[in-house]
Amino acid sequence: MNIYKETMKIAASKNDTNCVDITKEVQKIVCRSGFVGGVILIHTLHTTTGLTKGREVTSGFFVQEHEPLLIDDFNEILNEGAGKLLLTLSQIKLVAGRERFLDMFPKELLDNFLNIIIAILRPTGYLKHDDFSIRTKNMNPNERKNATAHLKAAMIRESLLWSFNDKKLALGRWQSILFWDFDSVGRDPREIQVVIIGT
Repeated sequence: MNIYKETMKIAASKNDTNCVDITKEVQKIVCRSGFVGGVILIHTLHTTTGLTKGREVTSGFFVQEHEPLLIDDFNEILNEGAGKLLLTLSQIKLVAGRERFLDMFPKELLDNFLNIIIAILRPTGYLKHDDFSIRTKNMNPNERKNATAHLKAAMIRESLLWSFNDKKLALGRWQSILFWDFDSVGRDPREIQVVIIGT
């Protein structure tokens, strides 16, 4: 087995969220490697970016900036998400069990009550990572308020491991390799490390 490495650069966008299909460029790197078959590791070098195999943003590994207030924000969002999931499940159970227990209440009343509870549980918009009056770690003179970008990036993969045969990526008909940048405006080009192990 041999190893080939390249670094891709993705230009900043005018939009906060930038999605770039990098499939063709990754395929070119596979061809430049000279390998016929093997595996390719693609990973972003930034904590507000990520990679997916399609337009659906799926959950994945968790590599992020280790800033204490950002970790608090992650914890709150994850706990809140779990709470909303439990509420949704209980709502489904309530509706499913109507014929036994809740027939005495009008459906509109129950729906309104549950909507009020969901509204109360929504996030307040306050994220500690963006509160520079209390934040002391990982600060620089041009620090950005980007907690939301970190939270979005944490919900997708920071790396992909993929195979290739006959010098071609083994992708399904509708699969593409997409690079997501959730804090793109005004940034230097983003870097993606590509490592190929092949023969």
